[in-house]
Amino acid sequence: MTATPSSQLTDVTRTVTLAPDGNTVTLEQTFPVHPEELWSALTIGSHLEVWFGRASGEAVEGGRYTLPDMETRGKVLAIEEPSRLLLSWEVGKSSTRLELLVAPVEAAADGADENEAQAAPVGSRLTLRHTVPEDAHWKTFGPAATGLGWDAALYALALHLQDPSVDLIPQLGDFAGSEEGEEFTRATADAWFEAHIATGVDKKPARKASVRTADFYLGEEPELS
Repeated sequence: MTATPSSQLTDVTRTVTLAPDGNTVTLEQTFPVHPEELWSALTIGSHLEVWFGRASGEAVEGGRYTLPDMETRGKVLAIEEPSRLLLSWEVGKSSTRLELLVAPVEAAADGADENEAQAAPVGSRLTLRHTVPEDAHWKTFGPAATGLGWDAALYALALHLQDPSVDLIPQLGDFAGSEEGEEFTRATADAWFEAHIATGVDKKPARKASVRTADFYLGEEPELS
């Protein structure tokens, strides 16, 4: 199935949970590729640069990495190839924690004979967990401030896995500035509002936070009151 902005809205599962040091924003999505292929797309710089942005560093425990296009850097805190990568995510003076989990997904065999089950494709489930502090920024913008960026990244990843030969960065830049891109941003902000209120928070401030975040992402002046 071809990835589209509308399919991404339902292909991604979004949750917000409390963590000892703040809140964890989680996205989960299944891709029709083997775990090794998904792992390579997430950890090899020459792969990352065509869908996520330039990257340098080493995917080894204790190694450092840099994402110059995002002004982000960090350290590899733990790695279990090809299933788990735990990073510090450092932007300016802020340091948060990002965890990527890759797990194989076997094709459903219900109603299929043994040969059909063996011929069915194997997929991979990506779980992305970004733990951020419950500070003034969180209270103002909520989980969408973290989630919207990762929603866009997972859409780019889905397109990349469909055709790894395509340099997606120019295409994604055009999409972000389009009417369809604006609709995607506002729709994912709404999805993060739903994930936020599922934790039991009040709807009114949660709605304001999601709208502020969408406005910010779209280059509009957010209403902070």
